[in-house]
Parts: sequence; C-alpha cells; structure tokens
Amino acid sequence: MRLAAITLVLLSLVGCAGSRNPYQSRPMTYEQLSSLKATQLDCAIIDSRIGMVEEQLRMRGLVNVNPEDLSENDRRFNATARIYIWSLRIGCNNPDRYHK
Repeated sequence: MRLAAITLVLLSLVGCAGSRNPYQSRPMTYEQLSSLKATQLDCAIIDSRIGMVEEQLRMRGLVNVNPEDLSENDRRFNATARIYIWSLRIGCNNPDRYHK
C-alpha cells in the first residue's frame, strides 16, 4: 500500500514536470509567436526565452535555411522569431532599452 502511494506521488510529479512549457512538444503558431514581446522581465530568463524560440525554429525546420527558399508563412515566422531573439540579446545588454 505504501509503495503504491509513493509510486502515485512520483508519477504525479513527473506529469507536472512535463507540463511546464506548453510549446515544447508542438510548434507555435505565428500568432502565438508574434504575441511575445521582449521586456525587462525577460532579461532574468533570457536563456530560457531564446532557447524556447530557437526550439520553435528547429521544430519548423527553419534553422540554417536560406530565407529565399522559404514559403511566405515560414519566412514571416522565421523573421519574427529572429527579431524577438535579437531584441532580447540587444535589449538586455542595454539597461535603458525597455524603460519609458
């Protein structure tokens, strides 16, 4: 009985750990990606944010692809993802970037 309870608790913890990032297992839509806005708060988790967007590019097969060879939808997705990544990289290195 005790072993069953411990097993149940462990399985529930594993289930929670797998549900942290809803975009990890499926690609984002363009609308979801374009809704991401870089802010000062993202600077504390910059590696996580950039990693998430780079994973989206990998899932769609857009890494190391010539933009001229992409469809219009993929080109727009690729450009938006890269703008977000560079907004974080540049913005987080400039402390006054996100202050109004």
